[in-house]
Amino acid sequence: MSDAVDWNEISDQYAADDAVTQIGPAIKVTRELTMDDLDDIFAGRPLAEKPRAKADVLYKAYLTADMDEQVRAQAAKEHIGKSALIRKALVAYLTANQTQPAMA
Repeated sequence: MSDAVDWNEISDQYAADDAVTQIGPAIKVTRELTMDDLDDIFAGRPLAEKPRAKADVLYKAYLTADMDEQVRAQAAKEHIGKSALIRKALVAYLTANQTQPAMA
């Protein structure tokens, strides 16, 4: 076994790998991170451009099996949780139907 490692080859292989497209681009942080940001990061949530408002009001909704399947598929595609996807959809709906934009 040789100690010589071709780092360029490894880098090229990584860049060609599908994992890079699934992980997505790196986010450059332009503000000081808060403890809430770190909680989000370690929970697997994407880092917001500005600190996000905490979601502390619980709504309970029943979905059809088809809606559940679509929510799960879309959340997996976007690499976010189901609750985050539902909040995102609700913000889009409220923003489109109100004069005052909703805050996510």
